[in-house]
Amino acid sequence: MLKRAVLLTLIVVSVSGIADPSKIDLLLVDETQTLQASLLVQVYARALRESGIFNFEAKIARVESSYDDPLGVNPTDKKYELIVIVPRGIEDGSVPQIWMITKPIGPQTRPELLAALQLIRQRVEQASGGLFKALTVMDDAALGILATIFERNGWLK
Repeated sequence: MLKRAVLLTLIVVSVSGIADPSKIDLLLVDETQTLQASLLVQVYARALRESGIFNFEAKIARVESSYDDPLGVNPTDKKYELIVIVPRGIEDGSVPQIWMITKPIGPQTRPELLAALQLIRQRVEQASGGLFKALTVMDDAALGILATIFERNGWLK
């Protein structure tokens, strides 16, 4: 219950401002299962929001496996350039990565998105003392599959 209240507060604060089109539309998905992990996700979310480079939203997802689709079909018209997943399993170390889901990275990728990916990668590694990594679709084929699913289900632009 506390986890939901904290995240709902974060969502309300993050969507109260007007979206800036030069910023990256980011959806942070929290799949964690413990209060301690959820509080760490909240700190991480605040750091991302305060960086000033994101139009930030967050969502709690309940999944059976860290490789389940945490979002399903998008019931809104809102799409995101970047979806960051804090996967189930990060608490016990069975999944030691934060996942950054985008369309494939290439010459068409906005420089702002490339900078955002680098910022997230650095903050994750620094905050965890190198225990966790932030991976993109270019680092892991499974993330490319998630990107395809998210695009088909209307989440990824």
